[in-house]
Amino acid sequence: MPCIAAAALVAGAFGTASADPVADSSRAVVTDDGWQVRVTKAAENLDRVPNLAGSPFTREGFVRLEAIADISGKGRVPVDSGSMAVGYEIGCQVDVSNGLTVGLSAAIGPNVGISVGGVNAGASALAIPNVSFAPKPGTITTVPLATKKLTGAHASVTLDRIQIKIDACMGPVSLRSYAIVSTSTADADNSVAVYGNPIWL
Repeated sequence: MPCIAAAALVAGAFGTASADPVADSSRAVVTDDGWQVRVTKAAENLDRVPNLAGSPFTREGFVRLEAIADISGKGRVPVDSGSMAVGYEIGCQVDVSNGLTVGLSAAIGPNVGISVGGVNAGASALAIPNVSFAPKPGTITTVPLATKKLTGAHASVTLDRIQIKIDACMGPVSLRSYAIVSTSTADADNSVAVYGNPIWL
């Protein structure tokens, strides 16, 4: 049995690339102060690739994800501020090192102003962050990919070909995307979240 398990791990590490689309999801909530806040996650896709190290304990892939915020209705008071956060929850079944490393990189093209991994990427900027986390086995790590301030009734963030690399993980690696829209008025603070279906890397 151990030989079979090891063979399966090696096959997973050196296997061919595969891509999976993920179903769109959307939620709309009417806040206490009368605004309708809608958050949509769309066009999500995971492209799995064999990791460059050829290690049975490393997973690598590229993701595409769009998040959309819409505010409508007739609230009692104006919306003072708002933001949208986009990212992934990542679960590793068994950590085989002192800490799990999650690597993220993104190339941000022209006319995009978002924050990726804590680095503000303005127009025609290139951001290649490397974010490390050290969760314990059996836990879920939340990895923020972008935040955007809302300056109007509509906003969107598109992440294309974002690399996700997870080292020192034995067994399945699960990903679940999220998009959260937060608004603030003189009367209330609200957050509306939507999640993608869990997928494996």
